[in-house]
Amino acid sequence: MQTILIVEDDKTIAESIAFILEQDSFNCKWFDNGQDALEYLNNNEVDLILLDVGLPDMSGFDVLRKVREKYSLPVIIISARDDESDQVLGLEGLGANAYVTKPLSPRLVVAHVRAQLRTGKANTTSGSSKFGINHAMQRVVFNEIELTLTPAEFKILSHLVKNPNRVHSREFLMSIIWDRPHGSDIKTINTHIKSIRKRLHEVDENSDFIETHRGIGYSLIE
Repeated sequence: MQTILIVEDDKTIAESIAFILEQDSFNCKWFDNGQDALEYLNNNEVDLILLDVGLPDMSGFDVLRKVREKYSLPVIIISARDDESDQVLGLEGLGANAYVTKPLSPRLVVAHVRAQLRTGKANTTSGSSKFGINHAMQRVVFNEIELTLTPAEFKILSHLVKNPNRVHSREFLMSIIWDRPHGSDIKTINTHIKSIRKRLHEVDENSDFIETHRGIGYSLIE
């Protein structure tokens, strides 16, 4: 069952969308503010976000910025703001997958959800073609063999695969694992990377995808 995160401060709108989605066998989680939604996202698997722009605690655009710092899952903006500049910002500037204006047709929103999830399913392999990622099941396949990873290792490797050829600092990779300041030593990342490399070498002893950038962090080289 795929999980849809609804971030909308209007309870009536949220409930009408959730009702139709749940009739179609989706699991819905609703929050009326951005901070609680982000906290949920950082601790749970989500397949798609329906995001209102006018939230009480922060702009939906700011929520989207924070989402895109870590995640590539589909985001559909639902907003009463129909200015072209807002739509361009959401779609091109911040990476939303769709922009639907209010007043909403809940069935149209659900159609957008289905379309985005179909697109995502057709592109389950991201980053290097040797890797496949299934976020719903927290699995990484390498050379058609599923890797045995801890939850932390899955988060690190899936992020590196989705964002190849870029250096990611140890501090940022720590934030991938923990959504808030944590007592773990930052050198913990080194241990996780060592374990990930071991898993890759078990499949292909010549694999050398993860590169160390001394004093900075790591990258995955395609």
